[in-house]
Amino acid sequence: MKVVLLGASGNAGREIARLLGPSLASEDEVVLAGRDPEKLAVTSAVVAGPARVSVAIVDATRAAEVRDVVAGADLVVVTVSRPDLVGELARIVLDAGADWFDTLLCTRTKWDALRALEPEINRSGRCFVTDGGFHPGLPAALVRRAGGQLDDLIEADVVGAMRLDWRADTLADSTVSEMIGEFTHFDMTTWTEGERRKLRWSQCPTIDFGPPIGKKSCVPMPLLEMDALPALFPGLRRCGFYIGGFSTAMDYVALPILMVMSKVPALRSATIRLTRWSMGRLASYPPPHRLVVRMEATGQRNGGPATATVSVAGDDGYLLTAAPAVACIRRVLGGSIRAPGLHLQAHLVDPELFLADLAAFGLEVETRVEPA
Repeated sequence: MKVVLLGASGNAGREIARLLGPSLASEDEVVLAGRDPEKLAVTSAVVAGPARVSVAIVDATRAAEVRDVVAGADLVVVTVSRPDLVGELARIVLDAGADWFDTLLCTRTKWDALRALEPEINRSGRCFVTDGGFHPGLPAALVRRAGGQLDDLIEADVVGAMRLDWRADTLADSTVSEMIGEFTHFDMTTWTEGERRKLRWSQCPTIDFGPPIGKKSCVPMPLLEMDALPALFPGLRRCGFYIGGFSTAMDYVALPILMVMSKVPALRSATIRLTRWSMGRLASYPPPHRLVVRMEATGQRNGGPATATVSVAGDDGYLLTAAPAVACIRRVLGGSIRAPGLHLQAHLVDPELFLADLAAFGLEVETRVEPA
């Protein structure tokens, strides 16, 4: 089995490689592909296990180089933060007869590209998994877990917040650009009162995440995986993913400026520089660090009202991105959840096994079901 990690020189790619390595066999091969030889060497050094590990210097913008490295691959894992390249990269992977997994943010650019290839993905029998990681990738899986525990799911909100050192100087320009795109297309729409509505600021919840994060005002973050849940659970009256802000200065001073600047193509370089500076100076925190994703659901169980809660937490933001991704990748490679077609990670995984895998990777997983 040959697995190609395209973007292995990045932080998320390195952590995915580290977690995936021990689960592979001696006859397997892992190809660490990226542009930076020094960073690839660092990634190679953290990969343990019997699989053969090789390094390939590849520029994702050069189709010929990508085509060469994915030849003969069984699975290509894409962590390159370039949604504009997804169409071309996915075409190359499909032509190579390989499966696909990506950790890019949930953007229209990415989804339009993948959906355009969906008929061919289905015909070829390939398994394409997108929206991997933790946001997207984790929230809807937590709701699906609650849906399996409660007889009737009525409300299910997922909230997340972080206190991290963003180390903005280590972020690639493409990663910063992807973050800017997320800021720019900010949307307050969520599923509430049995329909999709745009919330007012006054309707956004304030959540106490405990130390060291504390209380955070949370705003809805649209995710396709969450949008699909009302069809799975027709009784849902409210269901959304809400994310806590970075800091007062970042949220109310820097972000509005960045949103305006990002709409002017001539200011792209300046916008990236300002984003990098803002993340490092206004959004970063000293230790202790923490990232929490929590699901709280209400519904019916055994004829009476009940609640279900799940919390996934950790101190390393890259681990919280990589662990859900690798939990899914390992099951796809093993064949237990591999299925032809285009899939969302959060809807493909088995929620119970998924949470067990996250705990095995060192994340803190807490679950509870009790009468209301």
